Amino acid sequence: MKLKTVTSFTLKYREFPELLFGKSESGTVYFDATLYVLQKGDSQKHSPVDFIRKFTHWFESVKAAYEIPDNEVVITDEATGHVLIDESLALLFVAYIDPAFGVYMLERVSEMLLDGVALSDTRIMQMIRDRLTKETLSNLIEDL
Repeated sequence: MKLKTVTSFTLKYREFPELLFGKSESGTVYFDATLYVLQKGDSQKHSPVDFIRKFTHWFESVKAAYEIPDNEVVITDEATGHVLIDESLALLFVAYIDPAFGVYMLERVSEMLLDGVALSDTRIMQMIRDRLTKETLSNLIEDL
């Protein structure tokens, strides 16, 4: 794996505060796979190398679709020694760690294809909080 310096790791998805993204000098955005395994995975079952091995076909598809050179899709951060993977594979990595999220993701994609729109559970909760008072929501729940 190529060594690179990646800076300014930030949160991209509020649902996954442990999934941090940083940008390399070339502008490529990566997520910190090592950190995510340490915080959310089981080190006996999960590792960035295992993910790469099990999802090789996805890596090949991403490289072809985005014209990413072989040595750029997965790198090692010089500062931490962590394995960093191109951002386009981040949600697949979350599904690798938590297969239930993979099922949820497929359900939402199906919903989008069937209904033309899909909302995350988090967004639905935000909309409910913005529109309904606690009293109104309580009454709705009681009517169920």
